[in-house]
Amino acid sequence: MRGSKVGVADLKRLKKDLQEERERAALAPQRAAAAPARAASPPEDDLAAFKRSMKSVTPIRHAERVTHKPAAEPAPALRRANALGETPNRADAGVSDGGEITHLLSEAGTAFVRGDVAPDTARNLRRGQWRAGAELDLHGLRVEQARHALLSFLDECQEHGIRCVRIVHGKGYNSEGLEPVLKDKARTWLVQKAEVMAFSEAPEREGGAGALLVLLRQSEGPRK
Repeated sequence: MRGSKVGVADLKRLKKDLQEERERAALAPQRAAAAPARAASPPEDDLAAFKRSMKSVTPIRHAERVTHKPAAEPAPALRRANALGETPNRADAGVSDGGEITHLLSEAGTAFVRGDVAPDTARNLRRGQWRAGAELDLHGLRVEQARHALLSFLDECQEHGIRCVRIVHGKGYNSEGLEPVLKDKARTWLVQKAEVMAFSEAPEREGGAGALLVLLRQSEGPRK
């Protein structure tokens, strides 16, 4: 009899476990369907919490912002002069922006040849007799910046024994009134530079009316 009672209790317990397992299995699909809805709600709650927290934040005013600009690096000639304790003269000292030079130009104002140079020098420049060893692009510079850049560039080129250079001054498409401001200025500056033997408007493949090929006097070699 004792063994029978134990067996009946075990059967009741087993029946109860089976019933609970059936109930859990029946509720499983409902819980799975409700789970995504609960998972999707936190982002909305997070957004609302973020908005509430940002109400107490004060934006930085534009005037209070600090902008760190890199220090301008001096040109090679200026670095060398500073190292030697020298005070270099500006390359464009004594060079003016104005003056009538039309009578000095040739080939409809597109070329210049100094009096002590062969008359066909500008034509030979355009034909490629001298290959350009360096190039300067003046796009985006104001007149005073372009003047100093161009004449400093010529000094550097002559110092390193470069005879032919290419100067890109543009055709004025980005200037006010589409006027090629630097075109005439560059010619005026070059005529005043004694080291310039000749210059000519570049061929189309090298910039055409927006560039000049410039021939410099041959120096004794790179300076030390």
